[in-house]
Amino acid sequence: MQTKTTARAQTNLAGLAIALVFLTAATVSGVVIADRTLVDATGDSLEQQRAEQVAAAVADEPSLTTPLGAFDVTALNATNASTLEAALPVLRGIDYRISVNGTVVAERGDADGGVTVRRGVAVATPRFESETISLDSDDSASIAGRTDAVRLVVNPDGNTTVETIRVNDRVVLHRPTGIEGTHVVNVSASAAPLIRAEVSGPTPSGTIVADATVYDVETTTMEVTVDATA
Repeated sequence: MQTKTTARAQTNLAGLAIALVFLTAATVSGVVIADRTLVDATGDSLEQQRAEQVAAAVADEPSLTTPLGAFDVTALNATNASTLEAALPVLRGIDYRISVNGTVVAERGDADGGVTVRRGVAVATPRFESETISLDSDDSASIAGRTDAVRLVVNPDGNTTVETIRVNDRVVLHRPTGIEGTHVVNVSASAAPLIRAEVSGPTPSGTIVADATVYDVETTTMEVTVDATA
């Protein structure tokens, strides 16, 4: 037998259910309206947001960038639409054109009439540098340029012990009994490498050859056009 209390409770539950339905509907509508308002407020169409997403993905693609976080000119020249699309799913199934410093890097289909975004980027040109430390007269040498790795060929004469090698302020090799041979060491790309050797011996002699691929960096513009109907 249903009591007044039970009926009242059921009525309240029904009312609560209806209220939740209205609240959910209002929340979903609010999200949709907020999303549309955000697009209107920023002035960015959904197509433009897509183009910006493509630009961000290309700028962050590891296969195209150097340890300095800049585009590698060699990698840019070697890339094409197929290799980019294999690495970046965001490019698949759309018409687009990507250019850096006015040179088309990759394109697919016909992007004319699409949405274009531009962003400043850094482009790095690699070159090889080598310096030699003569242990009879020098204890340091600097490589002109920025890199993330240096190869050291340590060749002391018999009367010389190379105990420690530093790059800038960091010890990269240390052996009290002597360092010899070829070693590749990681270094900070924030500054040009300054190599210093600490040696012992009555009349030190021999050489340390330091070489690296360094990068010259300049700023330019990347332009990404995405077909608005793609």
